[in-house]
Amino acid sequence: EDIFLMLLKQVFGGLFNIMLWICVACELTLAVIFEKDDTVTPLILSMVIVASGTLQWWTELQAESMMESLQNMQRTELVCVHRNIFQGGRKVAQEQWIEPGDLVPGELVVLEAGDKIPADIRIVFCTEGAEVDNAALTGESLPEARTVEVEGDGVAVHEAHNVCFFGTTVLKGRMKGIVFATGDDTFLGQINETMTQCARTRSTLETQIEHFVHVIAYVAMAVGVLSLVANLMSPVQRPIDLILENAATAFFAQVPEGLLPTVTISLMIASTRMVRRKVLVRKIDAIETLGCVSVLCSDKTGTLTSGCMTATDIVTHADGFATCRCTENEWAAPVQNASVLSLAQCGILNNSSKPNREGVMAGSPTEVAIMEACTRVFGDDRMQYQEQNPQVFEIPFNSETKWMLTIHADGLRPGAFRMVLKGAPERVLAMCTRVLNESSTVELSDQRRGEINTHLHKLMSGGRRVLCFAEMRLDGYADDFVFEGSSPEKCNFPMEGFTWVGLIGLEDPPKEGVKDAIAVLDDASCKTVMVTGDHPTTAQAIATRIGILRENELANLPEEIREYTVVTGHQLAAYVPEGDGFENGACSEEQMEFWRKTVQHARVFARVSPVHKRVIVRAYQQIGGAIVAMTGDGVNDAPALKAAEVGVAMGIRGTEVAKEAADIVLLDDKFTSVVDAMGQGRLCSENLKKSIMYTLCSKIPQVMPTFAELVGVPTALTVTQVLLIDIGTDIWTAIAYAFQPAEASLMSQKPRHPLRERMVDWTVLMYSYFYIGMIQMAACWFVFFNMPHILDLMHKQASLYTFEETKWNYAGMAAYYWTLVLGQLGAAMVTTTTRTSLFSYGLPNRWLNVCFALEVLLAAAVIFGEPFQRLFKTEPLTASQALMGCTGLVAIVFVEELRKAGLRWGDSRRDAEEGLPLVQQT
Repeated sequence: EDIFLMLLKQVFGGLFNIMLWICVACELTLAVIFEKDDTVTPLILSMVIVASGTLQWWTELQAESMMESLQNMQRTELVCVHRNIFQGGRKVAQEQWIEPGDLVPGELVVLEAGDKIPADIRIVFCTEGAEVDNAALTGESLPEARTVEVEGDGVAVHEAHNVCFFGTTVLKGRMKGIVFATGDDTFLGQINETMTQCARTRSTLETQIEHFVHVIAYVAMAVGVLSLVANLMSPVQRPIDLILENAATAFFAQVPEGLLPTVTISLMIASTRMVRRKVLVRKIDAIETLGCVSVLCSDKTGTLTSGCMTATDIVTHADGFATCRCTENEWAAPVQNASVLSLAQCGILNNSSKPNREGVMAGSPTEVAIMEACTRVFGDDRMQYQEQNPQVFEIPFNSETKWMLTIHADGLRPGAFRMVLKGAPERVLAMCTRVLNESSTVELSDQRRGEINTHLHKLMSGGRRVLCFAEMRLDGYADDFVFEGSSPEKCNFPMEGFTWVGLIGLEDPPKEGVKDAIAVLDDASCKTVMVTGDHPTTAQAIATRIGILRENELANLPEEIREYTVVTGHQLAAYVPEGDGFENGACSEEQMEFWRKTVQHARVFARVSPVHKRVIVRAYQQIGGAIVAMTGDGVNDAPALKAAEVGVAMGIRGTEVAKEAADIVLLDDKFTSVVDAMGQGRLCSENLKKSIMYTLCSKIPQVMPTFAELVGVPTALTVTQVLLIDIGTDIWTAIAYAFQPAEASLMSQKPRHPLRERMVDWTVLMYSYFYIGMIQMAACWFVFFNMPHILDLMHKQASLYTFEETKWNYAGMAAYYWTLVLGQLGAAMVTTTTRTSLFSYGLPNRWLNVCFALEVLLAAAVIFGEPFQRLFKTEPLTASQALMGCTGLVAIVFVEELRKAGLRWGDSRRDAEEGLPLVQQT
């Protein structure tokens, strides 16, 4: 979208801005047509509207700029292609390196381990055992094998093993492929296209501000019309320009001109704080929405887990089978256990990962994880050991045999070789007859085989991927013997009678701090739901470890609830509604019943597709009535990220599609940052509510002088003075609420539902208009009527005032203005807390305290400074008159302290009746 069009929308779009521009038009009309002298008001108000819109526009541009920086950091490198050129009249194939954007269908692309796949390609050649990382598309943390074999007719393109997709990565092997789709025509591009056609869910703040603006618009128009009618029906005959000015003033006084800049700047401040915590806010109103989230749907791979495989457990035999964590001392150099040392040797020898140019191991995540774990045993001796035992033969892993074999020459014994077998435990174990026991071997009896399977099932039930290692020593072969064969039947060396060495369990482990973060979300009454494309067993195991599911929770649940706790994509397929949601009869009663139970009980969704993820989000929104946040990093997460009220993408490993769909980007990819941001969102929401309550407190005392004039009361407040209060003082104090610390632990409370508990509801209006506002109004009139000679001006036309009478009126206006400013000071103090005593809570917000001081100084300058006196029509007050202006401040603080003491007493009684421990409240 054009940036200048964005700016125009921010400045002139929306009902609230339209109301403000109507105020500007009214004031300009009075100034130009009726030749009034007030041109300052429309000028200042116009500046405020433009500044507010520009601020929000600039903030979103900054977020977009940071997004572009992230994208530039992740640009795909040059691509190797084979192109035919003519040399000497002959067509010659030549290798060229080009930009990915220059690729066209039909191009032959060459890819190696570590390369990003630049387009959708059909494989025409690949080495045995080639693998790709499709996690960005599928959510699967495990690599997927690739072959040149053409799939059958019933296999979908995105499931074909002879196709590689744009945005994924080659992990192992070398391949060549023909480009068949680029750009928007790729599988990833099609997902992006369907996502852009879906409307974004409106933020809760947008909805609430719209509701608030409608309420204020009705109030302002009603007051304006009432003032106009009252002026026309008044027994005091007034010229048309004064009637219009009075009605415009009444309308103007009800419009909180500082609301939009207050909201915008408050959100900007919160956004800046969040960037320091590595959270980039692309849409600033998402901050407040995040505080209202009641369901957090999270992808597993790369979000809850690290996104890379790690060796976690080993099983070896040393006078008995034992499982050892790879983080424990016996899995670190120097190793005393010969069985553990032999397993580490096998893990290093039978391994296809290689160091890249930076010295970092590259290859299949599984191979890299095993190499890194085994290297901890050898330390600096790993490379020396590999050189002493060079590989002379290899049978790569394939989907049929499900194992990989390497043969290594023994550098210390001529004619001796060591075979190392690695693969699926059931396949490798079937080829073994003995078990390594320290430096000797024992028979693989049925009992020992059963013990191995027991350890294997324990690891697998914990969500581990398990690989089995075995070895065989070959002696009496010539040093130059040529090993041959690609399967046990074709090999020219023995393939039975291996010695079982051990098991290595691997997993994509939970990220640090995730378990504690989920516990915080539980305390905050925010339900965390795992939504992943991974296997149900793996998903359930990880969910249990991080606290989404409790230990043994499923076993203790009734059968009718258990089937809805861990839900698979296969179960969902029969209940997916037609269209984009569940409204307007989109699904049957049977489908609705399924989704009602699922929304109520589900904690894990496994083996789900991108379509399922979006439907899950819609179900929680439309059936569960929840405010949903969705976290993810892959293309498969993008539709759900956009459907959620708050989409949260990973900034480092996240795909560009996911980041474009998101409202918030985690620059450090830490799940804990989401929880921090949620706490900041709740604080922002609470402070915005307090800020609006404070702003509205002055509306009754601002509008009443216009109605009082109808019964002969002298002018107590002018439009310019109203604008001075709204823009000159209230707006800065309202913005300072953004720095207000939390009154209580916000993450131990239930989230506020924006549709059921609006930020501005009738309780806020009653509090601001008819409670604090009425106290302020009473105090203002008390001081005004106690000013000298004010009663002498009753029922007298202002145009007939003498010079002295005008000064009396100006002094009365100064007193009314001064009392209102100090009353707002009191309102600002008391609205910082809802229950806590101001005397115990104190004034911890230094920016608010600075605003208090500046507010008083500005009011004093307006009253006592000569240039300001002429502009704002004021006269100096005596010390006793200025002191009398404190009436409203003192009254508000006193009455509020009594009210809050009553609330605390009621809370204490209720806790005592419910048997809760009494907490001392101040």
